Amino acid sequence: MRTTARAVPVPHPTARQLHLPLLLVLALVLWSVAPVALAEPSEEPAAVRGYQAVGPEVTGGASLAQAPLIAPGIHLDSFAQGETEDRDGTGTVRYYRIAVSGGQRVHAAATISAPLFEDGLPEERQGLGLEAGFVDASGDSCTEKHEPNMGEFSTGDGPITATAMSSQSGWDGCAGEEMFLRVVRSGTRAADQALPVEIQVAIEPAGIGGGSPAVTEEIEDDGASPVPPASDEVLTPGRSFATGTEVEPGSHVLSLTPGEVAMLRIEVGEGQRLRWRTEVTSQPEKAGYLVLAVRNAVRNTVTVRGGDQPLFGGTQVEGGGMAAPVDRGNRSSSISAVATAWLPGTHTVILQRTQLKEGADPASAEPITVVLTLELDGEVSPDAPEGTVLELGEPFLARGPLAALGLDTSGMRLLQLGGAGVLTMLGLLLGLASVLVLRRRRV
Repeated sequence: MRTTARAVPVPHPTARQLHLPLLLVLALVLWSVAPVALAEPSEEPAAVRGYQAVGPEVTGGASLAQAPLIAPGIHLDSFAQGETEDRDGTGTVRYYRIAVSGGQRVHAAATISAPLFEDGLPEERQGLGLEAGFVDASGDSCTEKHEPNMGEFSTGDGPITATAMSSQSGWDGCAGEEMFLRVVRSGTRAADQALPVEIQVAIEPAGIGGGSPAVTEEIEDDGASPVPPASDEVLTPGRSFATGTEVEPGSHVLSLTPGEVAMLRIEVGEGQRLRWRTEVTSQPEKAGYLVLAVRNAVRNTVTVRGGDQPLFGGTQVEGGGMAAPVDRGNRSSSISAVATAWLPGTHTVILQRTQLKEGADPASAEPITVVLTLELDGEVSPDAPEGTVLELGEPFLARGPLAALGLDTSGMRLLQLGGAGVLTMLGLLLGLASVLVLRRRRV
């Protein structure tokens, strides 16, 4: 008797059964990715130690006709190239258009910085510089004062800034309702590499006054008095003029590695004089140089008897201060150091440890610890102007959306943390869904 084998039907997987492996895989992937996103960087990238140009992006014109209109505040551009050879004039040139009315002046600054050398400063110097100035629509100069290449321009180490002030707009100065800022990149440092340039523009209203200088002789100053820091914790500095850390008078502890730049902001009112003191409390041998400089709200140099100080070991103390209390009348002084102390408002203190030379002992690259003391001598004048003397726009940016709450976290970092939180929740939910599906199948 022949028997016919009956086919056993194979059940088709349900949609729920098909989704189960996918849920498990997604849960595992999200669970593994979230900790990576949440983790803090194990080591700060080298570039972050140097100057970090920031600001709303703009592209300067290659000619006056192509110049974009920019308002007071900060702007970020990219300059494609430096010079093929020193002073051959082949560096990038950019123009920016600024609207003015009769009697106004324009103050402008441009700051450039190259990436840190991986192996230290080479034996052959490679300069990096900027020059800023003003012209009218005919190309005729409207520059009254300018200061190029402020910083370690001969080695291209750290931020290099150029500033300029225009003549008054009007028939007896710079004619027309527009003025053009001209910025030129120079030097052979990273010549074939596009570098960011931070542009700042401010408008000086007509007739802001000034009067006579506050002093007739320069004030000699050996520096601020040593006071204990409010905290022994190392202060986190800003990395640009726009993101400088705001500080109060007092002592602050800083730790600096080769090439590191610390940008700090402090308010100096009319009638006050800024004094400073640095005390290097720990350093390796042959640690390079420590550079201190002070700039006002339009990035002009303010003389405070700072500069390069060699780090030769042990405890080192240096100090100085402004040559006069801040007063708008000071800029008419015949004493150059007094003339720099004219603009009340935000002042930026720059503390920079220069890069070591190529082939230096690796032990020399260990951090140095510096106690920086800032002191304000005098009281704000009763007739001091309210607000800013110049139309500065928005010259500063918060280092993070929650900086006002004491959480120094960048916007990108907040997005990473938020995304990591979402990934974690999704992983948990998908894992829970997978468990529920398995339990329902067993029931």
